[in-house]
Amino acid sequence: MDILLDILKYTLPAALVVFATYVVIKQMHNENEKHRRYEFLRTSAQLITPARLQAYERLTLFIERMIPDNLVMRQPCSTLTATALQSQLLEIIRNEYEHNVSQQLYVGNDVWIMVKNAKESMLQLVNSCATRLPAGSSGIALAQLIIETYNAASGTTLDIALNMLKKEMNERLG
Repeated sequence: MDILLDILKYTLPAALVVFATYVVIKQMHNENEKHRRYEFLRTSAQLITPARLQAYERLTLFIERMIPDNLVMRQPCSTLTATALQSQLLEIIRNEYEHNVSQQLYVGNDVWIMVKNAKESMLQLVNSCATRLPAGSSGIALAQLIIETYNAASGTTLDIALNMLKKEMNERLG
């Protein structure tokens, strides 16, 4: 019995020291892990924030370029037929979209869906206005019809996409 008490006298304090050491080391490890995670997130944010800001800028520019006033101004409407202008406008919209498709990595899914919807609505607007004109119409007539139709609509998908883009940018970047 005395031997058992002697063994307990030495092993119990040693076990407590080992346990206390384990708890302290585990806590230090957890704190170190939290610090590394924080540094990783901070560094990631520093690297991603400029790319994300650039994505918001590029998509804003894309949407602004799709507004019919801006879209039509870039084309020589007076020298084109309505069919030729329609083809050029559709090509411009598709090229602008393809040029900015990689920006979806940096914006939220809802915003990207609205940007795609805005592109599709502009393609539909150009096509529907072109079909409403008689064959052989001038490019100027098509340009005027596109602008008038767009301006008559309220809450267009371009406006919605631009507002969603601005809102998300303010939420994510402050």
